[in-house]
Amino acid sequence: MFGLSTRTLMSSLRGRALSSSSTLRRGFSSMPRSLLNMVSSSSSNTVKKAATQALKKFPSPKKKMMIVGGIAGLLVGGAATTTALSNQVAAAEAGSSEKSDNVELTNMISVYDVPLGKKMPEVIPCFIEVSRGSRNKYEWDNEMGFLKLDRVLHSAVFYPHNYGFFPQTLCGDGDPLDVLVMGDLPLVPGSLVDVRPIAYMVMEDEKGMDEKVLAVVNKDPHYVEMKTLRDVPEHVLREIAHFFQTYKALEKRKWVKVGGWKGTEDTKDLIVDTHKTYKAQRKDGPIEYAGN
Repeated sequence: MFGLSTRTLMSSLRGRALSSSSTLRRGFSSMPRSLLNMVSSSSSNTVKKAATQALKKFPSPKKKMMIVGGIAGLLVGGAATTTALSNQVAAAEAGSSEKSDNVELTNMISVYDVPLGKKMPEVIPCFIEVSRGSRNKYEWDNEMGFLKLDRVLHSAVFYPHNYGFFPQTLCGDGDPLDVLVMGDLPLVPGSLVDVRPIAYMVMEDEKGMDEKVLAVVNKDPHYVEMKTLRDVPEHVLREIAHFFQTYKALEKRKWVKVGGWKGTEDTKDLIVDTHKTYKAQRKDGPIEYAGN
């Protein structure tokens, strides 16, 4: 964790955090060596400071183990920032006198609340849930903090383009504004991609209005000249419409009505309007999304 060897790290943590708990000692000893190597190879001063504070402040072996595990989790997840690690220790310190042993990162941002940036609506971040060419419908589970497989498409179809949503938006179906992102290759589910909106397709399903925005990756040179609806091949538009007309056809109690396509300026207006809806709802507290 601090540039120490795996053996030194294990010895130190066993002696300081696990000395009074044979159960936790066995649990730590059984951790995957790949994780130990990842943690021990970090040279982050922030990690060193946070872990040192944790080991000094909390006499409870269980709490020490929770802190160490939390820091390891942040490293593995790529979120070992100064704020996140400081919150990990602060949260544990605040709750050290309470009965609960649960430690939470209270300031970790939700995917639904990711800032849209100064260039919105011309350029806006999109969270990718499904890769192009996949039949697996993944959805973001906000309570768990993971992408979760919702279903495999019942029809013999696949997503023609990468699929996700715009954060900080809310549509008539109770979910964020959906986006199809055109590109030559599949994008990784769980990634954030800056895109340029091109058009949107009017659509309604059993839960309400469910418009689908068509966008391109902002920094893809193959799509730099695609700027408006007129630049999109007609077959691409028909293919997308056909996909959404059929992808729920074999699912019980589900239906879809597909309308026409709207241009770039209308699409920007839709993004702004759904962002306003999000902000209005967010003032009353966390939004309970419907789920796709």
